[in-house]
Amino acid sequence: MSKVDLGRTVGRVLGRGGLIAIIVAAVFGLIWTLTIAALHHYSINGFASYDVGVASPLDVRPDLVAGADIQYVTINFTPVSPDPTALLLESIGVGSRYAVGMLAGILVIWLAVQLLRKRSFGLGTAGLLGVLALGMFAVAIVAPMLEGQAAVLAVEAAGLPTEPSMPTFGESDETWVIPPTPHWQGFDFSLLALGLVTGLCALLLGRASRLQDDTTGLI
Repeated sequence: MSKVDLGRTVGRVLGRGGLIAIIVAAVFGLIWTLTIAALHHYSINGFASYDVGVASPLDVRPDLVAGADIQYVTINFTPVSPDPTALLLESIGVGSRYAVGMLAGILVIWLAVQLLRKRSFGLGTAGLLGVLALGMFAVAIVAPMLEGQAAVLAVEAAGLPTEPSMPTFGESDETWVIPPTPHWQGFDFSLLALGLVTGLCALLLGRASRLQDDTTGLI
């Protein structure tokens, strides 16, 4: 298996005590993340709520902004009977965020164990980093869209108006709900950037491993 001496160098710098401390901290982080994920899942299914926009004609809410025809505010909508599909989509979206965090923690533990065993980083490590990077990309794109679609389904299931009424005479005096439409602007760009950095590290490590193989073969 191809190896890179960087792993041994890092192991010597950190020492066994430092590596063990990293493993303990990572394990604690995994347990904490799993606990928070379970509580969040319980909150989603037991107390479902969604942040949605509400548009109100000026005659209905003149206290918001003077000199405007329509006022927009954000409210927290809690349905009496949550839609099961909306709950499922939100659970998947939120759960995937915790899953990618736990995957990163497991990778940190694996790297620290490899260093404790005085093993070097090679193509296997590059592959694991690549998997983590792909997971980050997927979650950054898919999770916000699932959560947005969950809010749309919840609003539809509750029968809330999503468009202004069109009275025969005069202007509408009713408010309507504007659910968050899934859009690329809702992507988690911080996670996308982190996935990009992780992917670049995977590519560089894989390239370094192959170069070392080539160099070893020439000696």
